[in-house]
This record gives sequence, structure tokens and C-alpha cells, in this order.
Amino acid sequence: MPTTKKYLRCAFLGALITLLPIASASADGETINLLTQNFPPFSMADDGKNFAKEGAISGIDAEVVAALFKRAGVPYAMTLRSPWSRLQQLAEKTPGFAVFSLSRTPEREPKYKWVGPLSEIQIVLLKAPESQIQVSSLDAAKQYRIGSKDGSVGSQYLINRGIEVQSSLIDTPAKLKAGQFDLWATTNPSGEYEAKQAGVGPLAVALTLSRVDLYLALNKETPDAVVEKLQRTLDQMKQEGLLQQAAQRYVN
Repeated sequence: MPTTKKYLRCAFLGALITLLPIASASADGETINLLTQNFPPFSMADDGKNFAKEGAISGIDAEVVAALFKRAGVPYAMTLRSPWSRLQQLAEKTPGFAVFSLSRTPEREPKYKWVGPLSEIQIVLLKAPESQIQVSSLDAAKQYRIGSKDGSVGSQYLINRGIEVQSSLIDTPAKLKAGQFDLWATTNPSGEYEAKQAGVGPLAVALTLSRVDLYLALNKETPDAVVEKLQRTLDQMKQEGLLQQAAQRYVN
């Protein structure tokens, strides 16, 4: 019986935490609930866990987005959590929500309103440093086991090209190191940063696939005036060199 009560209490608290942002957004149409994931060095929880609120979230894009909303005078609440695919769905389906940092693919284009770009990444296949794998094209990489974080831009890039991917929610660098797959479809500098923080790196780049810009993606019911104000403010921040300064604090 105590176990049952404990389970019900935890379930209730979990449901309450899930509902709180929605209630906030409904009560104040101007408040935007910003969702992000552990995606170092762009956004990350200071304690390394998969849940954090503003004040315990750092990273290049997290800093830029927080400064953007403050400067534009748009009320917001920022939360870091997982899984990434679920965060994208929340921002797409729920008014008052937005997600970052998201690549602006043709499939995603009609689902959101966009502000950006915030930063740039390179989609890469990484391998363990001792790996002898040599690939010069994506076709050559098909013969290997490729792992990637579920819902990530690296995963989506390969799936869109008909390549099978082993999805992972956490500890992707460690799984690569342990030989659970041969190549890791991820992005740099985040992949190398994550591997270093996990004590797995340095990893080696087996193949660079593409370069991609990252954006803030807002629910389509976000007023155009708000989106335009955010874009104008971001453009001004770029001209002042603030985005470059944020990147240098983490990459260097």
C-alpha cells in the first residue's frame, strides 16, 4: 500500500509539472514557454540532468534566446527537458509554446513560425578514435551501424535519405565508445563537446554531411507582430556582435 500511494503521488506531481506551463500560457497569451534540450554547447542543464528551469540553463543559444526575449520585452518561461521529439510536438501543437534550437527543414517549415538563425552546426558522422572505419560518402556509410539521438537533426537527415538509424535517448557517446554502434550521426560542435563532457572524447570525424542553421520555432498561433519583433531584435543583436560573443564564451 505505501508503494501504491508513493506511485500515485509521483504520478500526480508529474502530471502537475506537465500542466503548469500550459496553464501559464493560457492565462497570459503573451507568455511564451520556451522548450529546449541538453544540446551542448547550445543549451544544457548546469547539473547535467535532463530537467532544468531558467537560472540553471546555460549554453550559446540559451543565452541568446533569453537575452532576445528580455530585450524585445516579450514575457517567457524557459524549461529544459526531454525527450526532444516530444518537445517539438508540444511547440507544434500547443499555443504559447516554442522550441529551440531546431533546424529549419522543408518538412518542419509549415509547422512553426521561425526566428533566426541563432547559430550554425555541421551534421557529421563521428567514430571512436581507435576506429579504422574510412568512409568518403553517405552510401559508403550505409554498411555500418549508425546511432543517433531520437528526433535529432542528424537522425532526421539520415532517415530522410532512407538510411537505418539506431535511436538513442541518452548516453550516445558512451554507446559509441562501447561498440553498440559504429558511427554516431550528430552535429558539431555539440557532438565533440558532449563526448568530452562525458569523458569519452575526443572522437574523430568520419564524414561531414552538411551545414545547418538553427532557429527558434514558435507555435503557429503566435501573433505575427511578436514574431516580427523578435526577428528585428535578433537582427540588431547580430549587428552588435552579441551572438558571436556568446559563441566564443563556449567554443573557445
